Amino acid sequence: MLAWLFWHLERIERIHAVARSLVSELGVEAYAEARRQEREAQNVGAARDWRRVASVVARRMSRRAPVDAAPGPTPLELESAGEPTWMLPEPTQPFLIQFVCGASDRSETNVTERPIQAADASAAIVAAASAAWPPQTIGLRILDREGREVFAREKAKRT
Repeated sequence: MLAWLFWHLERIERIHAVARSLVSELGVEAYAEARRQEREAQNVGAARDWRRVASVVARRMSRRAPVDAAPGPTPLELESAGEPTWMLPEPTQPFLIQFVCGASDRSETNVTERPIQAADASAAIVAAASAAWPPQTIGLRILDREGREVFAREKAKRT
């Protein structure tokens, strides 16, 4: 029982080390990379570990205030063959985040735009969620390179 507990704790530490490394190397694209590795895993155990890495990355990214800040680099050391392996990240593409902000008297709205680089639309959504939002933001749109809307969300109206 004690040996199993030590094995389990070591596995958790390896998963957290991989997540730290992903965040430090890829920033906001870390979650998308972990999910891509999960989809491309060769066995169920590796897919499960990548799913856990993605979960840890998502928790870390939700606590980060600035998009560009990342913890210092951590060496990635995986001991067994069934553990996640590294591949080069996918090339990034430009996206534009538009924050729709309302005035206090609700008469006018303005749009604040922020360009970002992300691997895909899901990584752009994670980046938008991690970004510092302007005050009085009432909605959000993410546009791809051609100006097409790939994601939009409005805050729920309070009564």
